Amino acid sequence: MITFPKEGKQVYKKQRHRAESGAVTVFLVVIFASVFAFVSIFIDFARMAALQTKTEMLAHSASRSVLSSYDPQLVEQYGLFAFGDTDANYIMSKVLQDQMDISKRSDDIPLMNARLDSSTVELLRPLGTYEVFEQQIREEMKYKAPIDFSIEIINRFKPMSKVMKEASSTVDLLSKLQKLYDQREAKLDEMLEKQRAAALTVTEIAAFIPRSSASGGSNGAGATASSVAGEYADFAAKYNEDMLREPEERQYSYEIQMYQSMASGVFNSLGRSGQKSSERHAVLLPEAKKLLQEVIVINDQMKRTIEEAEQRPVLDGYNEVAAHEGLGNNETVAADDEIAAIRKQSGSLLLSAELLADLEGDIGQQEADFTSFYAGVGSFLGIESSVLSASISDSSLYSAVDSLDRSTGAYLRKYVDSGSSNVLEDNKRRLEQHRSSDQERKTIEHQAETALQDAKGLIGKISALKDKFKDAQKQFDELQTFYNDNLEFNQSLSSGEEALMGPGDDPADAGAEAMGGMDVFFGGLSLVLQSMTDAAFQGEYVVHYFPLLDISTLDELIGSEGSGAIDTIGDSFMPGKQEVEYILYGFHNPTGNIAAAYGEIFALRLAIRTMEGLLKNLNKGNPLLILAAALLYGIEHAVKDMLMLTKEGSIQLSDFMKVKLTYRDHLRIFLLMHGPSERRLSRMLGLIRMNTGVPVEQRATYLKGGVSISMPLWFLPGVARTLGASGALKGRVEGSRYYVDKQTDFSY
Repeated sequence: MITFPKEGKQVYKKQRHRAESGAVTVFLVVIFASVFAFVSIFIDFARMAALQTKTEMLAHSASRSVLSSYDPQLVEQYGLFAFGDTDANYIMSKVLQDQMDISKRSDDIPLMNARLDSSTVELLRPLGTYEVFEQQIREEMKYKAPIDFSIEIINRFKPMSKVMKEASSTVDLLSKLQKLYDQREAKLDEMLEKQRAAALTVTEIAAFIPRSSASGGSNGAGATASSVAGEYADFAAKYNEDMLREPEERQYSYEIQMYQSMASGVFNSLGRSGQKSSERHAVLLPEAKKLLQEVIVINDQMKRTIEEAEQRPVLDGYNEVAAHEGLGNNETVAADDEIAAIRKQSGSLLLSAELLADLEGDIGQQEADFTSFYAGVGSFLGIESSVLSASISDSSLYSAVDSLDRSTGAYLRKYVDSGSSNVLEDNKRRLEQHRSSDQERKTIEHQAETALQDAKGLIGKISALKDKFKDAQKQFDELQTFYNDNLEFNQSLSSGEEALMGPGDDPADAGAEAMGGMDVFFGGLSLVLQSMTDAAFQGEYVVHYFPLLDISTLDELIGSEGSGAIDTIGDSFMPGKQEVEYILYGFHNPTGNIAAAYGEIFALRLAIRTMEGLLKNLNKGNPLLILAAALLYGIEHAVKDMLMLTKEGSIQLSDFMKVKLTYRDHLRIFLLMHGPSERRLSRMLGLIRMNTGVPVEQRATYLKGGVSISMPLWFLPGVARTLGASGALKGRVEGSRYYVDKQTDFSY
């Protein structure tokens, strides 16, 4: 056992204590260093996250500041937002730098010490593009349009939906039936005429058959089969006497020759007439039969048209408007059943299967009768040689002539002569029974055509003045340039102008087209009730922000015969005074758009007034006569409405609906009926550019901004670079600085 002295033990203890104390210190240093490194990384990560947030906030704030520099003129005049002509990059960088300076001054402890490195601005989506313009219209009108349109348009027309549905179906059906009816009747008349023409050829044969007391002249003039029979006994006696004499002793050679010449002429004429009649029958009666088949086809087509009248898809629009609730107007025009009853009478226009079968049977019987008659003619022609050789008995010849005369008379009485036994006249009378109203209808249709020409005259008078307003034309030429620029900017393939709306020449066609427009209108209303459409948004936007013509101007223009009125109202036809009409129709001249609007007003009024005319002419019985009278009533009253609108500025919707409809309301209806179109958007943008001077194709509505901000890293930048390279770190590290790049997108 080793023993230490007392002093040695004390020294040993001191040394051991010092060794243990150093180990603890090192251990604590290692622990502290690890903790410090760990915490320092989180400090920098916290600073990085804070810089991320701050950069994003600054980017958003600066972007909003840039877009706040919108063009005030566009907002005030048209409710549209587009960036003005300020330098967007300057605004962006200025706002960011000011925010950075404020942050530095307000921070008590500059934890980030951030620095703005760069900012970028890219302006996109010009207002002049269709997509952007349409979206801004929707945003501007999303609250106004549904309320205004429902109260001012839908509420007025909803009570008329049922009666207009019935009127539209009735006019559509009857206008189709009228054309088919007229075609069918024309073919029936042509069929009877061909039968009659075939029958009349027999009269040429009959001219050589009737008995005559005349003996027939020596030259055979006026000779008939009766003449041949009447002179035959004398001829036969002389012929037989001479046959007993020597040739040089014969006494009646001249008389015999004259009779034979006369008889040959009669037989030859009968043969030629019979052949001609046979050929004409062979052509005309098959043609008549073909016409009858066409009549049957048309009659069947009329029947199908009647059956399909209740299945029109366009009726859904009327039904949806009528069934919609919550519009605050449950009033209805209770006359739809009466108009529907007119369609139920349309079956009276059809020809019965029995009548058609009789007509077909009569053509076949005429063929059979002629065949029998022609056989009799052939039989008579067969005795020619016997007559010329005097080898037939006198009684046999008379019998042959009587037989031919009877068969000819029977055919003529049945198909040519007037009387109750005439088949063709009887068929004509049967056909006339269902044509009892045709004459009156034709008279009314002629009156309607005249009234329609008066309406066209009013519209044409406006349209014809387009070359009179030269100053206005210059502005339209400038406007057309802006319009074409926008079309080209949008790379639109559509070009040209809207078709001029106006009545045609046929009253039935005009009525059907007018009702077709009403079908489109109620179809549009039904879509609006489901959800506001672009057509409704754009239409309401147009009438809210663009001026329309002072309709009273037309009163002075239409009533003027001289050029004085043109001089005084010339300013009213400038583009700026008829922008709604121009947007709607697109004519680049002073009067084209006004004439188009006036023509479409006539069509709308014609539809409503024709509905009234149907109700006021129910007592006329025949459906086509009711239609003709209704169209005449509709045209005459539509013209009066057009004139009243120019004087008063508004007209009563209908005799059954005592509400006012203004000129502006009519244009709103037409905007909905025409639906949205790219050309219309270009016209609107062209007007905005002309009125404000703002090049809408260059004014952006969308901003894409970029911001780059950096700060120094306090601890372990190498670790941060490693994390950044692995993708675990947002942002990027360059040297000892940490960079944050943010992109922000904003639009009006």
